[in-house]
Amino acid sequence: MRAAPQPRLHLFVCANRREGSPLGTGCAERGAALYDALKSEVARRGTVTEIWVTKTHCLGICPKHGATVARYPAGGLATSDSILSDVEVSDVPALLAGERAPGRTDDWDAIERELVAIEELQTKKVLDLARRLKPGLTLEDVQNPHDFPELDDADWHYADGILTGMKSVTSALRALRRASGSG
Repeated sequence: MRAAPQPRLHLFVCANRREGSPLGTGCAERGAALYDALKSEVARRGTVTEIWVTKTHCLGICPKHGATVARYPAGGLATSDSILSDVEVSDVPALLAGERAPGRTDDWDAIERELVAIEELQTKKVLDLARRLKPGLTLEDVQNPHDFPELDDADWHYADGILTGMKSVTSALRALRRASGSG
């Protein structure tokens, strides 16, 4: 077994055909036409090794118009626009214009925003726990727990350890971002 080359973008186009189903005919001809249009446009652009287009059966969503498309960037990270429905042939340029390349600045920014938000929530939890143990503690006090014997509590140490781990992940992400040249 060996690793295969990875596309920058992989599009899965539903061309499922159902006969006599109460759900309708499926994407059928609409999906086949969309698949053909995508393949042609990718070939015209000369990006067949970077953007893969695959015809599939049912993707679980049966739109009334167009077809369903699943789109994944390299690395297989699903995003809010990973599954699209009602995709028409006229949407091909927009679908390909929004291709996601790994390491885009907005990808890094979105991940960092999420990590910072999680870190802020955990910081609040650590401070709230500390104040239950000793009312009036400040964030600065909590950063020096050895000065406060009341903080010798297993639950507080656990929450503080989680916070430390989150800070390490955020720091590692920022280092990885700099090393990739994206930040």
